[in-house]
Amino acid sequence: MINPIEVDSTKTPIEAVCIYLDRADVHRSYSVELKAGQNEVHLKNLSNRLDEDSIRVEGLNNATIFDVIYKSPRSATPVDQDPDLRTAKKRLSALQSEETVLKDQTRFLNEYAKTLGADKAMGMELDQFLKLYGDEKKRINGALTDLTYSLEEARKEVTNAEEQLSQDDQAMKRTASVVLVVLAESDGHAELSLRYVVDGASWAPFYDLRVTLPPGQDRALQTSKPRMLSNVSLQYRASIVQNTGEDWSSVDLSLSTASPGTDSTIPTIDLWRIGVKTEQGLGKGGAKRHRRILSPESVTSATFTVDGVSDIPCRKGSVNNQTHKVVIAVIDMMAKLEWIVIPKEKESAFLRCQVKNTSPYFLLEGEASMYMGNNFVCRTEIPVGLSITFEFLARPVYADVRGIRLCLQDVSPQETFSASLGVDPSIRITRHPYSKKTKTSSSSLGSILALQSKTDVTSHVQRFTIKNARGTRVSPLIVKDRIPVSVDSVVKITVNEPKELGEAKDRKEVDVSTGVKARWAIRNGQDEEESGGVEEEGVVEWVCDLDAGKSVDLALAWDLTLPIGQSWEDK
Repeated sequence: MINPIEVDSTKTPIEAVCIYLDRADVHRSYSVELKAGQNEVHLKNLSNRLDEDSIRVEGLNNATIFDVIYKSPRSATPVDQDPDLRTAKKRLSALQSEETVLKDQTRFLNEYAKTLGADKAMGMELDQFLKLYGDEKKRINGALTDLTYSLEEARKEVTNAEEQLSQDDQAMKRTASVVLVVLAESDGHAELSLRYVVDGASWAPFYDLRVTLPPGQDRALQTSKPRMLSNVSLQYRASIVQNTGEDWSSVDLSLSTASPGTDSTIPTIDLWRIGVKTEQGLGKGGAKRHRRILSPESVTSATFTVDGVSDIPCRKGSVNNQTHKVVIAVIDMMAKLEWIVIPKEKESAFLRCQVKNTSPYFLLEGEASMYMGNNFVCRTEIPVGLSITFEFLARPVYADVRGIRLCLQDVSPQETFSASLGVDPSIRITRHPYSKKTKTSSSSLGSILALQSKTDVTSHVQRFTIKNARGTRVSPLIVKDRIPVSVDSVVKITVNEPKELGEAKDRKEVDVSTGVKARWAIRNGQDEEESGGVEEEGVVEWVCDLDAGKSVDLALAWDLTLPIGQSWEDK
């Protein structure tokens, strides 16, 4: 004889939940009393979003599981077919139609009255019409008064029916069940562990980034230190949404990365290749070529355990933005600060911090809020990356900026990410008019034949002026610009300023003026040890230490040499 056992899952605890980026692994526990022989344990009212293939049962000691049967959820009644709601809406519609008729009657009487003059009675005495008009107005007004009450009651009936349907809908989200066929050796108590995966759950990271200046840091700005350091506390948090139909109350929660206004993004300089122009518009090598460095995925997945227990209820009704926030970790790091200027793209100075992830945590793309000391200075709202809106509440230390965007890519442990903190209006940039002059020259091709070859030499000059209008030294301030890179042997590029810059492979620093050095840029603006020393072709950068109130003049000058009669084009 089979011993049936029914267990209402809504009355049994969920022990633990692991949330992935697009689903969740739920761990439930059940206590049942088995009889010797065959038992059928019905675990009812499970989530309709349960994945049948993910069901796992553990914990039976003196019993054997013969079968695990999944029973799919019942189909919910469509909203438009619910009888109570349909009846309530039908009554409301009839009352609204009656209200329209009465209002039309009132309007007709008023318009008809306007057509009567002193010498007109439209076939009836004027006093008779006035009596009829008064009687009809009283009747209509009384009917409208009664109808107002009826309409209010009808609207309440519709609202109640919709709320009941919403509650029923929540219950209908838990109509799946699992039947365990168990053979027990003897009567006794058993603890069952049921695990399954549900969709309708997800989490996304977001951050509280707090920048703290150590004592005397503002004085350090006035020293000759090449780098400014600041303390950064990163609170790694998670925003959770779940619509599985089940409430997760007092559960052990873990999170996994596994997957079963004013734009302040610092501009980049693209590689500029040129070559001899051909009739087909293609130089040697054919179409455009691009060099790209791909980095392998350093972390395939990571799991974070949230301290304590968590309550994550299922969102109810039509609420679409109900989220729950938990703290994963608080990470203390150090940031290197620098100012970046790319006048060719934007005549602004961007404050950037470079932060090394010294924690064991894998930092995903996410949203952030930023604090300067104890003051809230920003909030984010973008689909990917970090978006930061500054509004300094205390004396500005670095930049007084508003409406700023900052992007943070996935960061593995020991990797460095750069964060733009926006435009510093106290650094003023002037990009002077571009100068270009062409002349023809001759060069000997051989001492014996004394052949002469004529070439066109075009001299290009771009000058900048950078002024530090704040009250403290700015260091380092990095200014970038570019020259073209030739992909054709007959097209030659010669750098005239900064002088003695040398080949890109040398990355030779040359003195330009007091507190200013020039060099070829490292890829992505990273430190040399972090980028492997890979140069960014054709990109020149000046590294400046600029005292308060001081200005510096910079120049980038280069010659482009071509055989006479030929022209160049971008590649």
